[in-house]
Amino acid sequence: MATLTELDALVVGNPILRQRFRASRLKAAWNVVNEAVNTANHAERIAWANKIIGGYETDLDAEYRWLCSNTTIQANPSGASDNDIDFVVASFLNQWAGVV
Repeated sequence: MATLTELDALVVGNPILRQRFRASRLKAAWNVVNEAVNTANHAERIAWANKIIGGYETDLDAEYRWLCSNTTIQANPSGASDNDIDFVVASFLNQWAGVV
């Protein structure tokens, strides 16, 4: 578990991770736009996706903090792979869409 100082640095002082998160979130939104309409919670998910596609920075701070809650990201923020970030984004997408 990261120390409090490390957590603060992760949240406010890691612009490259934040940039990668922002791109991962957009990628997830594009995936939602292309998912089948019979996907569970599609209406809520598509509303979230349209919000992100329409405003790349929309809710970025709040959702980025969700990413930072993941222990894999906390353990090695600079070494987190794109797959790690994509996995965490996918794991929180329904919560961001308000369907949990």
